[in-house]
Amino acid sequence: MRQNLMLLPVFSLFILMVFPAYGEVTSLSLEKGFYTDEELMTFVGVEEEGKKSVFVIIRGPGGDFIGMFSDPASDNDGAFSTIARPVENYFISSGTYNATAFTDDQKEEDGLTILLQYDGTKVSEKEDFVLTLKTISDMTVTEGKTLSFTVGVTDSSLDKLNFSLDKNPPSGASIDSKTGKFTWTPSASQGNAAGIQYNFDIVVERGAQKDSESITITVKDPVVDQSKDEPKDEPKDEPKDEPKDEPKELGIASFVDPSKDPQSYVDRYNNEPNYKEWFDENFPEYDSIYQAVGLEETLAIPAPFVDPTQDPQYYVDRYNNEPNYKEWFDENFPEYDSIYQAVGLKEVKEIAPFVDPTQDPQYYVDRYNNEPNYKEWFDENFPEYDSIYEAVGLPEEEIEEPEIGECGPGTELVDGICELIDQPKEGGGCLIATAAYGSEMAPQVQVLREIRDDKVMSTEFGASFMSGFNEFYYSFSPAIADYERENPAFKEAVKLGLTPLISSLAILEHADSEEEVLGYGISLIILNIGMYIAAPAMLIYKTKKFVKI
Repeated sequence: MRQNLMLLPVFSLFILMVFPAYGEVTSLSLEKGFYTDEELMTFVGVEEEGKKSVFVIIRGPGGDFIGMFSDPASDNDGAFSTIARPVENYFISSGTYNATAFTDDQKEEDGLTILLQYDGTKVSEKEDFVLTLKTISDMTVTEGKTLSFTVGVTDSSLDKLNFSLDKNPPSGASIDSKTGKFTWTPSASQGNAAGIQYNFDIVVERGAQKDSESITITVKDPVVDQSKDEPKDEPKDEPKDEPKDEPKELGIASFVDPSKDPQSYVDRYNNEPNYKEWFDENFPEYDSIYQAVGLEETLAIPAPFVDPTQDPQYYVDRYNNEPNYKEWFDENFPEYDSIYQAVGLKEVKEIAPFVDPTQDPQYYVDRYNNEPNYKEWFDENFPEYDSIYEAVGLPEEEIEEPEIGECGPGTELVDGICELIDQPKEGGGCLIATAAYGSEMAPQVQVLREIRDDKVMSTEFGASFMSGFNEFYYSFSPAIADYERENPAFKEAVKLGLTPLISSLAILEHADSEEEVLGYGISLIILNIGMYIAAPAMLIYKTKKFVKI
């Protein structure tokens, strides 16, 4: 009786090897909404049985094979996640691609397929819905008050939405990327009595789809008693008990509220003609509104009259060619040194007068670099030029510093010199598995190759092991592969025998260090000796003994 019980686990293991469980993929998707060309891409999903090898075949817009992703072994509950691969290796031209997932029990045509859309820069799942934002009305808010509202889409069943602001949103405004809640508290400098309008877009994205709605928010000053806020007839402070021959030291103007942002007065001065007129009439002792409120005046570059959509050179050409335009600029913008500064361009200086147009400009550069007296003469007499190159009309040479400490692939820095390093060579093809599954592109062969190249060969121990193993393996594998091709029954038997090997090797996916590869490797060797040698030997021994009894 005891002997019969001992046979039970051995017989169960034999049954699992010969008749493995079958499972189908029930769900498949990208791990996140979209991937760009520079990212690594991963598929996730679920298959029915658990602990199965899962493959995802990518086919192009014309149905041609592009490549494959795989997970050597799914979780116990069937959840799988493929090994991450670069997007740029699979997607080159824009269009719709097919991704088909199937287990090692299935054929590709029986797998689960999803559509992927590639637009030239990113890939995402192709959805069968239209992403549309709900209409957003224009709004009005006063300075210091918080404006808050939540944006939504017409299809309330959609999830994984990403909200953002675009096209010059006001400073301080924000929107929650997941919930779509907009929040903004305008500062004292962001509104005026008439109201300042802020136009921008609210954007929503899901996968490859995107929609936006324009909104206008008007910011006004809070309603206050005008008599308490810079009255036009506000008296100026008069100096008392000060000698007339001593100039009065100007401080912060009397109308400035220290609890308010000084910039708010500057913004009112620039945006409200009545406020500007009131200040200029009542406080002429101040050179500018900046001095009155205690701020250092900074030039706005480009100047307020510059249209950001217009080429800055347009204004320079008008200044040089239209006398009326030049007069208007010089009268209204004396704070700028030149039209170039006002429009944000570097002023182009004329060739220095000492330059002979028949002479090679490099001649002057060489004299400057090689003759100290000539260099001293130039620096003293032409300080308006940034360099000798600018004076003679040559582009200044850029000195490229040699890169130190960086070597290309396959080399390392030794005493300041890049030298070749020895790298372990990848093994050849798996002859037995290729013959069993019919092609080097078969998913099972791909898994074996990926585990060998990405895990085993990436460590010193693994490379040493594979070097010795290859000598042993290639001594007999060609003969077995040839016999597989001649005998279909033997080929199917080998295929069944390889199934538990491929599944067991999936444990190496969790090995990241030299020590882990060594530990997992020894465990796998013992496991496979047990499955392929010890278990069958014990089964045969017990069977013979049982038959004799």
